[in-house]
Amino acid sequence: MKTLVTIAIVLCLLTHPVVCKKHFNDEEHSAFEKSHKKLSLQDDPSYGKLEEIQDHPLGSKILQTIALQLRGNESLSAVSKLLNDLKGDLEGKQIDADNERAQIGSQCKKDLQNYSQRISLSINEIKDAEFKAKRLNEAIAVYQAEINEKARQIKVFQAKDDTLRDIRRQDNLDFSTRTTQMKEMVQAFEVILPKLHQVWDVAAQHKAGSFIEEEAINEALVQLAKIGEENPITAMVALTSTLEPTAVQTLIEKMEAIRDSIKESIQAEEEAEAKNARDTDTILAAIFNAMESLTREKSSDEEALQETIRNRDIQDKRSRDAHAEFNAAKNGNQQRNQQCQEYELQYQQNTIERDKQIAIIKDVQNIIATKIEVVTCFVEENNLF
Repeated sequence: MKTLVTIAIVLCLLTHPVVCKKHFNDEEHSAFEKSHKKLSLQDDPSYGKLEEIQDHPLGSKILQTIALQLRGNESLSAVSKLLNDLKGDLEGKQIDADNERAQIGSQCKKDLQNYSQRISLSINEIKDAEFKAKRLNEAIAVYQAEINEKARQIKVFQAKDDTLRDIRRQDNLDFSTRTTQMKEMVQAFEVILPKLHQVWDVAAQHKAGSFIEEEAINEALVQLAKIGEENPITAMVALTSTLEPTAVQTLIEKMEAIRDSIKESIQAEEEAEAKNARDTDTILAAIFNAMESLTREKSSDEEALQETIRNRDIQDKRSRDAHAEFNAAKNGNQQRNQQCQEYELQYQQNTIERDKQIAIIKDVQNIIATKIEVVTCFVEENNLF
């Protein structure tokens, strides 16, 4: 293009030197003025502002819209209306965002306060439940110790009861053995004495013989004792048949004394046995009453223990539920707090971006209203046509 212009100038100078020189000077002057004006416009602060605006997505779209209007030689009133509408829409969105922020902020505050209250209540619940469970566990230990001690005492009393009954049975068996033997002796005397009386009566009628010597009677009694271990009655009968009739009187007297002594011994044994039985029954009754009292107390302690265990389990469940509530409230508080912070961050970012877009629109409006030539120059230089 420059080559053609140069050729035209040369031809013009050759054919019409004066006219061509004047024309060339005019064009050169015009080009200089345009260049100087462009440089002047580019040095204008608004031009730099437009460069900043173009770097923003919204600003770039606005400038492209303005370029379309300028290319069609159309009025920028439509652009101005568009910018006003866009600015109004952004300002309306900011108002809505502010109102929404106020509502969400209030709800966040309520939610966080609710979570904080739940956390506080669950902590108090945990402390109370654990304190009561601790006291109940102490009571359980006391009940268990008392129950074990009463069980031990019952066992001791039962052992004493068994021992006394064994002793009583053995004493009664020994008593029966002794009294049976003594009764058999008495029975033997009751059999032999009537016969001895008969012998004595016959001897007295016939005045025959004399009493046997004391040594003979004692010997007879010794023989009676030896034989009588197997069968006292048979022994007495056998002994009586060997005596002289005249010795029977002395024997009768001694036998009767022995018989009466044995009867007294039997009576004494029976009285002692009865007293022993009564004393043993008294002791056994006392042991029984003590065992009954301990058994009732032990049963009452066992019922109280079970009730205490149930109450302890209730407190343990309260503690578990309170821990679950604490964890749920704590997690909910963290999640809700994060949501509120994220919303606030997004609100701040949107507000900053929206304020920036509104500022861009205001800057464009101001430049269009005051520096339309700068806008035209910027559009041309950046090939936005």
